[in-house]
Amino acid sequence: MSLGKQSKPVAIDPQSSPLQSPIQPLEHLYVTCQKKRIAEGVVLPTGAFAMRWIDNDHSHGTYPTLDRYRQIQSQMSGRVIVPGDASAERTFYLQRNEDWNGISGTGIVAVGFEFEGMAVLQWRGKEGSTFWYESVAVIEHVHGHEGRTLVVRANEQSEQLISTYKL
Repeated sequence: MSLGKQSKPVAIDPQSSPLQSPIQPLEHLYVTCQKKRIAEGVVLPTGAFAMRWIDNDHSHGTYPTLDRYRQIQSQMSGRVIVPGDASAERTFYLQRNEDWNGISGTGIVAVGFEFEGMAVLQWRGKEGSTFWYESVAVIEHVHGHEGRTLVVRANEQSEQLISTYKL
């Protein structure tokens, strides 16, 4: 699985970084049918459930809640929702260090999850708008703003070093 275009990790001094809170992985789940994984998804910060079919013949979507998605899946014979195993390494946040356009502010401005061949990004705030992209590399290109925003992976932080990828 490609994690997008990555440069060397950049050490950020936790005392001077506007990082607002420890990064927590999103809850990752699989949908199985006859014990075969057919879809995967994550619970986004607003409680919405973003899912992607594993088979490339299907699409992706966002549901209002995981409970609503469970209701829909319970009507499908043999489908079971089970815990996923790849949440930390595929959860990422956009860490905006300079808000060049005055819209999103600074700090952690969005949270995302990288699926195989696709990524979902949800902006923080009361609306929590959600967008789908072809990859984290596309998100980097669109939202990096010439290095003013960093992608921080949930599995790459520690108290002394926050591993980031400069956009």
